[in-house]
Amino acid sequence: MKQRTIIFIAFFVCLVPRIILTAINKTANDDHIAPILLWNEKEVYPSIKDCWECFQPPFYYGVVKLVSRVVNVNTEDDIRTVFQWLNFSIGFFCLFLIFLFQFSSSLPFKWKLSLALFWGLNPKLIAISIQATNDIPIIVFGMFFTLLLLKWIEKKSSALFAFILLIVVLAAIIKGNGLLLFILLPVVLLFLFITKQISFSVFSLKTVLLLALIPLIAFLGAYYSKYKNYGNPFLTNLPVAPAPNFFTPDSAQGFRKGVTTVWDSFFSFKIKSLIEQPYNVNDLSDNYPAHRTSFYTQLYGQFSNAFFERAPPSWSVNDENAMNFTRVNYVLQLPLLLLFLFGVFAVVNTVLKQRNTEGFIHIAMFFFYLAFVTRYAYNIRDFANMKLIFLFPSLLSFMYFFGKGIAQIKSVVLNNSVLILVNTSTLLYVINLVYFHIRLFANL
Repeated sequence: MKQRTIIFIAFFVCLVPRIILTAINKTANDDHIAPILLWNEKEVYPSIKDCWECFQPPFYYGVVKLVSRVVNVNTEDDIRTVFQWLNFSIGFFCLFLIFLFQFSSSLPFKWKLSLALFWGLNPKLIAISIQATNDIPIIVFGMFFTLLLLKWIEKKSSALFAFILLIVVLAAIIKGNGLLLFILLPVVLLFLFITKQISFSVFSLKTVLLLALIPLIAFLGAYYSKYKNYGNPFLTNLPVAPAPNFFTPDSAQGFRKGVTTVWDSFFSFKIKSLIEQPYNVNDLSDNYPAHRTSFYTQLYGQFSNAFFERAPPSWSVNDENAMNFTRVNYVLQLPLLLLFLFGVFAVVNTVLKQRNTEGFIHIAMFFFYLAFVTRYAYNIRDFANMKLIFLFPSLLSFMYFFGKGIAQIKSVVLNNSVLILVNTSTLLYVINLVYFHIRLFANL
């Protein structure tokens, strides 16, 4: 009973900033309201060139549109409010799944509690949960997909598999990166067949059921209409840039510098630049920090800092004390990053040697999404497409790898030292969120 009370309090602590920030936030990193307003005005979904986010699949915007009509609102501000609270509801499930997954691990209770707070109070996850965008549903569907797939492997229930297929469809028709679940499922089924956990007939039947969903996804996700009208079912709001050189910078990239060369962008980690200037510069000039062209430094910078991207601009925090707390967390999380990577290697080793199914699913989730984000940044090259949130559908895999890394620690002293690091980093999350609250209250 005492542990349950502690868990409830911890969950409430993680929920409070989501409630407050959802209530006071008035903007988002991109305008996802325009497609709904144009849809209301024209009574048909707008074409790709009608607005910046009109390339997105219409399904989730249709949900927001329907809820707005039910509660009888039609202005931009009112629709944004509906959108944000709908995302808050989905973010609630995100937080619930974090706690469910963490407290079902085999770690001691003090570790479970510390890690639940560490992940539940992550500033970037909270920041995306309070915006009127279509990102948080994909994050939650990715988490549900992981959990249900693990449960289905254990139970082999037809009802569970039907839910998995439903999640695959919903994710695919809400946002383009949701299509990765459609690719991931047959990969996992093939692994199960190869490791003799399912028969060829089961593998074939499940794969056919999945493939049968293609017309539904193509239609509801507007992929077919984009292919018919533009010749590309996956067209976005930014053109594909010329491929970067491996070592030598080129002058072909016409937008904001991000991926300059393959070597500089994907084989660098510019921690010195990040500590010197712990935020992005969002303009077309060449006066930007060196870390803006480094893919992994961008992901690292976003992870622990709600106002790192300075998008939307009104979220920019300029307080030097806030910057200093952020700098400290960047340094503190370096050994935690190493522990995470150690956990990844440990799981990969287990899968290769023992064909561990649970480990394979987490490896597939994490590396498929990492490959997607890497390829997206490589193709578009603008730094704003180096997005950590595109990795968050595999958040449970993040947690799994980090937990495995912790489990490898045998020294009591080292274990306690890492626990202190995690708790200190979580405290710095709270400080980051306090400054974030102050900034958003100032915008009212």
